[in-house]
Amino acid sequence: MRRQLTVHIGRRTVYLDLADEATMVAIELYGAAYHDDTLARERDRRRDALLATLGWLTLRFSSRRLRREPDAARREALQTMAVRRAQLGRGS
Repeated sequence: MRRQLTVHIGRRTVYLDLADEATMVAIELYGAAYHDDTLARERDRRRDALLATLGWLTLRFSSRRLRREPDAARREALQTMAVRRAQLGRGS
Protein backbone atom coordinates (compact mmCIF):
# COMPACT_ATOMS: atom_id res chain seq x y z
CA MET A 1 0.00 0.00 0.00
CA ARG A 2 1.46 3.35 -1.01
CA ARG A 3 0.52 6.86 0.05
CA GLN A 4 0.11 9.71 -2.42
CA LEU A 5 0.74 7.56 -5.49
CA THR A 6 1.11 9.68 -8.61
CA VAL A 7 -0.97 8.52 -11.58
CA HIS A 8 -0.72 10.18 -14.99
CA ILE A 9 -3.81 10.10 -17.18
CA GLY A 10 -3.06 11.83 -20.44
CA ARG A 11 -2.00 15.36 -19.50
CA ARG A 12 -3.57 15.13 -16.07
CA THR A 13 -1.81 14.09 -12.87
CA VAL A 14 -3.80 12.53 -10.03
CA TYR A 15 -2.53 11.78 -6.53
CA LEU A 16 -4.13 8.82 -4.77
CA ASP A 17 -4.37 9.03 -0.98
CA LEU A 18 -3.64 5.31 -0.64
CA ALA A 19 -3.10 2.84 -3.43
CA ASP A 20 -2.56 -0.87 -3.76
CA GLU A 21 -0.81 -1.12 -7.11
CA ALA A 22 -1.09 -4.92 -7.31
CA THR A 23 -4.90 -4.81 -7.24
CA MET A 24 -5.32 -1.28 -8.62
CA VAL A 25 -7.50 -0.30 -5.67
CA ALA A 26 -7.33 3.36 -4.69
CA ILE A 27 -8.54 4.47 -1.29
CA GLU A 28 -9.55 8.09 -0.97
CA LEU A 29 -10.03 9.64 2.45
CA TYR A 30 -12.20 12.70 2.64
CA GLY A 31 -13.77 15.15 5.00
CA ALA A 32 -16.68 17.52 4.67
CA ALA A 33 -14.44 20.55 4.22
CA TYR A 34 -13.28 19.48 0.75
CA HIS A 35 -15.80 16.96 -0.51
CA ASP A 36 -19.21 17.95 0.81
CA ASP A 37 -20.65 20.25 -1.84
CA THR A 38 -22.21 19.39 -5.18
CA LEU A 39 -19.26 20.58 -7.26
CA ALA A 40 -16.75 18.64 -5.17
CA ARG A 41 -18.80 15.45 -5.41
CA GLU A 42 -19.06 15.86 -9.18
CA ARG A 43 -15.30 16.45 -9.41
CA ASP A 44 -14.69 13.29 -7.37
CA ARG A 45 -17.03 11.23 -9.59
CA ARG A 46 -15.30 12.43 -12.75
CA ARG A 47 -11.91 11.69 -11.25
CA ASP A 48 -13.00 8.18 -10.25
CA ALA A 49 -14.37 7.55 -13.75
CA LEU A 50 -11.12 8.77 -15.29
CA LEU A 51 -9.11 6.46 -13.03
CA ALA A 52 -11.42 3.57 -14.01
CA THR A 53 -10.34 4.01 -17.64
CA LEU A 54 -6.93 2.78 -16.47
CA GLY A 55 -8.43 -0.06 -14.42
CA TRP A 56 -8.42 1.62 -10.99
CA LEU A 57 -11.24 0.94 -8.56
CA THR A 58 -11.73 3.77 -6.08
CA LEU A 59 -13.04 3.28 -2.55
CA ARG A 60 -14.00 6.44 -0.66
CA PHE A 61 -14.10 6.64 3.11
CA SER A 62 -15.25 9.68 5.01
CA SER A 63 -13.29 10.87 8.01
CA ARG A 64 -16.47 10.40 10.04
CA ARG A 65 -16.71 6.73 9.07
CA LEU A 66 -13.04 6.17 9.72
CA ARG A 67 -13.40 7.59 13.21
CA ARG A 68 -16.60 5.65 14.01
CA GLU A 69 -16.00 2.36 12.16
CA PRO A 70 -12.28 1.97 11.49
CA ASP A 71 -12.31 -1.82 11.71
CA ALA A 72 -15.28 -2.13 9.34
CA ALA A 73 -13.67 0.23 6.81
CA ARG A 74 -10.41 -1.73 6.98
CA ARG A 75 -12.23 -5.05 6.50
CA GLU A 76 -14.12 -3.64 3.51
CA ALA A 77 -10.93 -2.39 1.88
CA LEU A 78 -9.07 -5.67 2.48
CA GLN A 79 -12.01 -7.71 1.19
CA THR A 80 -12.21 -5.57 -1.94
CA MET A 81 -8.49 -6.01 -2.57
CA ALA A 82 -8.78 -9.78 -2.09
CA VAL A 83 -11.58 -9.97 -4.65
CA ARG A 84 -9.62 -7.83 -7.11
CA ARG A 85 -6.53 -10.00 -6.59
CA ALA A 86 -8.59 -13.07 -7.49
CA GLN A 87 -10.18 -11.32 -10.49
CA LEU A 88 -6.77 -10.30 -11.78
CA GLY A 89 -5.28 -13.74 -11.10
CA ARG A 90 -2.59 -12.29 -8.86
CA GLY A 91 -2.84 -14.72 -5.95
CA SER A 92 -2.52 -13.52 -2.36
